[in-house]
Amino acid sequence: MGSIGFDKTVLDPTLLFSKRVQQYEPGAIRSLLPLEALPGMISLVAGKPNPETFPFTEISISLKGSDGHMIVLEEDQLSEALQYGLPGGNPELIKWFEELQRRVHGIGDHDGWACCIGNGSQELIHRVFQVFTDLGDPVLIETPAYPGVAGFLRADGHQLIEVRSDAEGLNPIDLEHILSTWSGKRRPRVLYTIPTGSNPTGQSCTEPRKAQILRLARQFNFMIFEDDAYGFLDFEHPSCRARSYLALESEVNGETGRVLRFDSLSKIVSSGMRLGILTGPLPAVQKVIRITENINLQPSSTTQMMALTLFNHWGHAGFLQHCERAAEFYRQRRDAFAAAAERYLQGRATWELPSAGMFFWLTLLLPPGRDSFEVLSRQGRENGILAIPGVAFLPNQRTSCQLRVSYSLLPEKQMAEACRRIAKLVDNAWRFEILM
Repeated sequence: MGSIGFDKTVLDPTLLFSKRVQQYEPGAIRSLLPLEALPGMISLVAGKPNPETFPFTEISISLKGSDGHMIVLEEDQLSEALQYGLPGGNPELIKWFEELQRRVHGIGDHDGWACCIGNGSQELIHRVFQVFTDLGDPVLIETPAYPGVAGFLRADGHQLIEVRSDAEGLNPIDLEHILSTWSGKRRPRVLYTIPTGSNPTGQSCTEPRKAQILRLARQFNFMIFEDDAYGFLDFEHPSCRARSYLALESEVNGETGRVLRFDSLSKIVSSGMRLGILTGPLPAVQKVIRITENINLQPSSTTQMMALTLFNHWGHAGFLQHCERAAEFYRQRRDAFAAAAERYLQGRATWELPSAGMFFWLTLLLPPGRDSFEVLSRQGRENGILAIPGVAFLPNQRTSCQLRVSYSLLPEKQMAEACRRIAKLVDNAWRFEILM
């Protein structure tokens, strides 16, 4: 570790890098592209198409609730928006996000961090796992877990170490027990967690628990992957919200560089734009960019320019106001679904009120030996109800009575009927049990 002040150090994450990431070489073309901007440089490097051949003259976008305000990408901007770009993302957009991270998370300019852009945060998560794990390594994963990440980890043969969560988020007591009693050859180097509005539970990790987990990360020398796709959909008042791992690590541990944070535009601006943001220690971000150079060259230039034009119009304050409006929209939908659940599911299921995000995590009160996958498979289609059974969110795929339901798209007038149909599934399971 290298000292940057009296009390604070910057972790050297390269000591935890995987063997496989070392095999990626610098992109022969992409590594030279930044040099094209040097004054007087004549570049014969890239096989870029000539913008004269692009068929577009402008892209116009009308914004909601702005009295018909249009943001326009004109031909000079389109020349950049439709062209190859840098593997780490549009420099102006990166700068915009770096300022946002300073504003939201209070991180300093000298804490050894950087940002890069990806085609959605899941792409970035997959790449950061390549940076810090080799195939088959053990990985600590908050459980219930997001199946999109658990799926590719299983495909790579990782040993998935489940760390339980509850209404207060990831349980540090369970995490400490796992690590202090570890008997394997190599302790896990990574903890993956969704700290706000967890997918699937809708619960958020409290600030005291985050502090405990950060101290464990230093004690047992692992990285924290903070997947905060729902971070801007927190229903708590700003003064009550838990600070992020990224914001807390310097205060708690007197060091920076152990947290890799993933933000996403999917839940607050557009899922189809496929834009995610990685914030983390510079050496790790550089490795992610190197993987991008070798795999898919870059994130989309067009959607990056659309986002940059929108964000320059809003400013950081306008962006945060938009996020607050989105959070209030989903809070109202959460409350409407909670009212429907209270009416139809009392005595048939239990749940905790989600603190953020888009999901309810229901525990169905089924007969002994029955599980939600079986009930949905037998009766879900004929009763006109689709939801995801709990087994999908358990990394080691145990049976479960849980059910994840999403209220993000469901019209409020259908929420009562949805809960009534779930109640019918439970009632029918008991009726079948009696007949047996």
